[in-house]
Amino acid sequence: MTGFDSIQVRFKNTKHITSPFVNTRQVPFINSYLEILKTVVEDIRTEYFWFFANFVDLKKISNFDLDFIPEQHERDQIHVWYTTHPMGGLNHEGNVMLIPTEKFKEQIKDLKFLRDYKDINYHPHETLFQRPMSKTYFKLQDPYSAYNSDHQFYKWMINKDLKNVKIPNYYPSFWEDEKVYSWRETKDVMLVPHRKGLKQFYDIDRSVHFDLDYAVKPMDIIFISYDEPSAEKRYRELKQRFPRAKWAKDIIGQTLAYMTAASMSDTDYFFAVFPKLEIVESFKFDFQPERMKNPCHYIFNSKNPVNGLEYGHGAVLLYNKDLVMKTTNPGLDFTLSAPHEVVPILSAINHFNQTPWLAWRTAFREVIKLLQAKPTVEGSFRLKKWLAMGEGENADWVYKGANDAEKFYDKNRDNHGELMLSYDFEWLKKYYESKY
Repeated sequence: MTGFDSIQVRFKNTKHITSPFVNTRQVPFINSYLEILKTVVEDIRTEYFWFFANFVDLKKISNFDLDFIPEQHERDQIHVWYTTHPMGGLNHEGNVMLIPTEKFKEQIKDLKFLRDYKDINYHPHETLFQRPMSKTYFKLQDPYSAYNSDHQFYKWMINKDLKNVKIPNYYPSFWEDEKVYSWRETKDVMLVPHRKGLKQFYDIDRSVHFDLDYAVKPMDIIFISYDEPSAEKRYRELKQRFPRAKWAKDIIGQTLAYMTAASMSDTDYFFAVFPKLEIVESFKFDFQPERMKNPCHYIFNSKNPVNGLEYGHGAVLLYNKDLVMKTTNPGLDFTLSAPHEVVPILSAINHFNQTPWLAWRTAFREVIKLLQAKPTVEGSFRLKKWLAMGEGENADWVYKGANDAEKFYDKNRDNHGELMLSYDFEWLKKYYESKY
């Protein structure tokens, strides 16, 4: 066996394989192979040196030449061995190298990445063994529980709802810093490095994306109604366009209604649709939640036919089941009581003004929410529009409900319990009847 120095890179959270060389120095993996080489090359005392990862088993390979010496015309080359095994990843930026010491020192100051070295000789190897990445199947509603369940240095993260998908034969490159590898727009297949305390996959600075053909499961659609006169008609229309729609009927109380809808859903997220909504033709219920960020609710836009506002009030929602079930004590707005994100896509026209009672109730509740929210220019504009006289059916009852809410808020602004009554439809009905 050659007497070349050798550097073995030790990765955290992976089984260590002993070096076959006697004179081996172990160093931890930090950032990239090039960053490590910059710190160790000055200590090398031999003409060449081996550089390899601790998850590569060189002892088990009968035809790997541990005594390899480059030919005369190859003396200045970095020799890189990479596996072509069907489970090896097919990444030619391999994890076993023989490096010419002095030539590498000459070029090192000009290298941004290891692949920038002027002469690299890539050697494919059929049986070169490197430990495969583990597979973890995650629930879309909470991928981070699965991610933190074990601590492999890299792991496949795969949506449990995927059917008959062939995982790519891929292995990460350590020639650069760690990154997230993802496949298809929805990113249901990812190769992710382990980071202790990771909040979301986007917190890993770098990512690489690839195409991959697989079917994505659409989210369930749950139609939620209480006492709305248009419920039957709206549900029939929805069911005709989208046969997968289900109906949560006559549930008293918003929190219970949303939890009932969540229990009816077979998908990790579900679209919530309400009887007052006329779904616009362009909205296809095909939106998918973002896989690489923290789970949250998604709020789409709806158009108000009385005051012309177009924002998330009364719109279609995409609810995260897990967050719904955990929101047992919401604030004045159930959706905003959990992490959420606004999606500027028009979902529906909000026909909340079908009857005087519904028009008044909706305006009362929305104005209370706007008044207790943190002041913004946008919020102030919306409040001004609600408090002004609008146009169309029952516009006068919208005006009354909004202005009644303003007076009620001014009287009870420091009494959270009283403000929370606006969340109770039964109390609202009695309050409305006492005034009108």
